[in-house]
Amino acid sequence: MRSTVKRCLLILILFASLFNLYILTNIYFNRTSLSSSTSATFILKSFQQRPTEQEKEENQRVNVKNALNENEFIILDWTGKEHIFREEDSISCDFSSISDSYCITKFSNLSSSRLSQRLIARCQKLKSLKVRWTDDQSRLSIADLISYHSIHLPSSQLPELVRTNDRQQYSMVYVLESEVHSSGGSDWHEIDFPMWYNLNRSYPEPATYFDLNSYLTDLFRPVKVEFEKKNSVPLVWIISNCNAYNGRQYFIRDLMHYIKVDSYGSCLNNIHSDDAQNRQKGNHELYSKYKFVISIENSNCEDYVTEKLIDAISSTSIPIVASRSNIPNYDRFLPTKSYINIYDYQSTEEFAMYLNYLANNKTAHDEYLWFRAKKKEQLPQTGNLTANILYAENILGTNSTMRRWLIEKERSINKYCKVVEYIHTTYWSLIYKRRRYNRPLVDDICLPSNDIQTYFQKKTNSNNAK
Repeated sequence: MRSTVKRCLLILILFASLFNLYILTNIYFNRTSLSSSTSATFILKSFQQRPTEQEKEENQRVNVKNALNENEFIILDWTGKEHIFREEDSISCDFSSISDSYCITKFSNLSSSRLSQRLIARCQKLKSLKVRWTDDQSRLSIADLISYHSIHLPSSQLPELVRTNDRQQYSMVYVLESEVHSSGGSDWHEIDFPMWYNLNRSYPEPATYFDLNSYLTDLFRPVKVEFEKKNSVPLVWIISNCNAYNGRQYFIRDLMHYIKVDSYGSCLNNIHSDDAQNRQKGNHELYSKYKFVISIENSNCEDYVTEKLIDAISSTSIPIVASRSNIPNYDRFLPTKSYINIYDYQSTEEFAMYLNYLANNKTAHDEYLWFRAKKKEQLPQTGNLTANILYAENILGTNSTMRRWLIEKERSINKYCKVVEYIHTTYWSLIYKRRRYNRPLVDDICLPSNDIQTYFQKKTNSNNAK
């Protein structure tokens, strides 16, 4: 009996010892595991919080920019050393039309009050903003806008830009040459702001050859040289490029067989003038002595209209242009029935006959000048764009094609000023997310090579077949 009791007591003591050992072991391993887990979590968090090299670089650029004068907007032309389209270091921009109340109205309805206040403050900063231009690529870290001339666009070598809520860098591409004579359009989908002469496809606004203020002044001014005092030779042409894509040189050469043309340029030259050679003064004074000015571009592309038309309008003579299927549509740039289009005629001879008729008929000739003032005193004050636009609306009508296109879309300010204003009055997310396109291809937006020559050859062959 005693033996049995002792045995039971030993078993109980052994069980209690084993249980205590189990408890102590669990406590030990739980503490070890907890310590190890805490250490691993700390290491993981430390790794996650460690910025990447790219984040370091972006943070550094943000800090550098924030340390600068907040009232400066820096434009870096990445291709500035490769072309002639340079700007002054300080670009004069007038943002006085952007009032504090406009900024508040523009951004006050956003869902995030913090974002709203931030955008309002940025917009209101415009009135004291200084716009600077540089071609020094080492200043990339502090640049707000990186621009490129399309012909020199570095394609796959575009620098990476900062795109955060704290710091935004933008990109812009520009060009004045037609699609025929300029490359780089296949990379435009990577660019925020494509700006060129195209009135409809540019974003946010076009960058044309036109200074609207001076152009409207020249458009409506009285005729400089009266009909009776014009040169006995009715046409003038000043062109150096005798290998134009559209074949205009062949048309002019043929035209010279039917009507007199004074050609001062190196292409088909038949007369000399020191005034014509001094291109810095422009050709409008020389043009004013002629009844007609040949203003045909070297290629026919959508909205590609250059100083050739501007000089003709400044001379107050009648421009001769080339447009088929509204490529380009000159009604966007001129009053209706203010120009003569060579494509409206069946042959070069027929066209020459019509010009000879106008050259000898003042009444018919002056019908192309219907919009011009009779006296200078009738015109608005020089340099007042608002007054010029109101005057244009009164003469052309508020719904005229020219009013809805050139006058509506070209504000006659520096292209960079247009972009800077847009950036400060638009939420950056909308700029980044907009649908983007490459520049249109030549075949999609321009008439074919030698189209002028081909057109008149076909018309001539068709007339001969009859």
